[in-house]
Amino acid sequence: MIVEQQEETEGSVRVPLRSLRPKMQVEGLVTAVTPAGAFVDIGSEIPGFIHISQLAPQPILRVSDVLKPGDRVTAWVKQVNRKKGLLSLTLIRPASYGWGQLRPGREFTGRVTRVEPDGLFVDIDAPVEGFVPASQIRKEGRVDPTGLFHPGDEVRVWVVSASRRERRLRLTMIPPPSVRWEDLKVGELIRGKVTRVEKFGAFVDIGAERDALIHISEFGVRNLKDPAEVLQEGQEIEARIILVDPEKKQIRLSLRGLLPVKEVEPEVPVRKTVPSRPAPPPEPVEGEEELTVMAYALKRALEEARARGRSVPPLESMSTN
Repeated sequence: MIVEQQEETEGSVRVPLRSLRPKMQVEGLVTAVTPAGAFVDIGSEIPGFIHISQLAPQPILRVSDVLKPGDRVTAWVKQVNRKKGLLSLTLIRPASYGWGQLRPGREFTGRVTRVEPDGLFVDIDAPVEGFVPASQIRKEGRVDPTGLFHPGDEVRVWVVSASRRERRLRLTMIPPPSVRWEDLKVGELIRGKVTRVEKFGAFVDIGAERDALIHISEFGVRNLKDPAEVLQEGQEIEARIILVDPEKKQIRLSLRGLLPVKEVEPEVPVRKTVPSRPAPPPEPVEGEEELTVMAYALKRALEEARARGRSVPPLESMSTN
C-alpha cells in the first residue's frame, strides 16, 4: 500500500513490480556481484537477482568473469514473488515456445545446429533443441544426413513428442498424414499421386501414413505386362479403396473401370513356314481304270503336248509298264 502510494506521488519507481511478468525483457544496472550471482537495478522497488546458472547457457565458474558492478545488461524476468519480495532475472533469452506449446503434430520452422549420421539437431526456439532421427528425414526411409544438411540450414519440422521431465524434444521432417486410418473406407474413391512404378504394380501417395499399392491385377487392363505402360511417376489419379489394414499398415487400391486406357494387344505367336506338299493326283472317275503315278504323269504330258498343237498318239497305244 505504501509502495503504491509512493509510485503514484513521487514517481520514483519506473517499473512497478506488479507489472512484471515472466519472459518480459528489462534493462538494468549491475549494482553488486557475489559468488552466487549478481544484483541488478531495473527501476523496481526491489533489485533483481541473476543466479550464476542464469548467466549463460553453458556453465560459468565465476560470476566476475561475466559481470561487474556498473555493467548495463539486458535481462528477462524469470520469476516474480511480491509476498516474498523476490525478483529473479536471467541473461538467457527465454524460448519463444514453452513445453505446453509443443503439441504432437505442430509444425515449426527451425535451424539445423548439428549434423550427425544418426540425425539432426534443430533449434525451434524451444526450451531445448529438438532431434530429428535419420529415419524421420525422408518418407522413403532412413538416409544419412551428413552431406545433405549443414548447420544454419532452415528446415520444416513437426513435433513427435516433448517431455519436460526428461527435457527431450523429438521432431520429424516427414509431414504428418492428412488422411487418418479411420478416414479410409473400402469402396470409396480417393485421389493421389503415383510415387513409384514397379513390375508388380504402382505405389500411390494418398496422404495417409503409408503409400497405397495398386497391384498389376487391379489395373483393369487385359494382357498388361508392365504397369509403366499405363501409369507414370508423378501422375495424379483417382482410384478405389479395396483394402485397409491398420495393423499391417497396408492400403490397396484398384483402377478397374476408372482409367481410360487401351487394351494391350496380346503378342501374336510366330508360326514356322512349312513347305507345301505337291497335290495328290485326282481320284479316278468311276468306271475309269486307276492310273499309276507314272501313267498319270504321262497322261499330263500328252495333254500339254496336244494343247501346244503337237500330234501325239493316244494314251491307250502307249505302254506304261
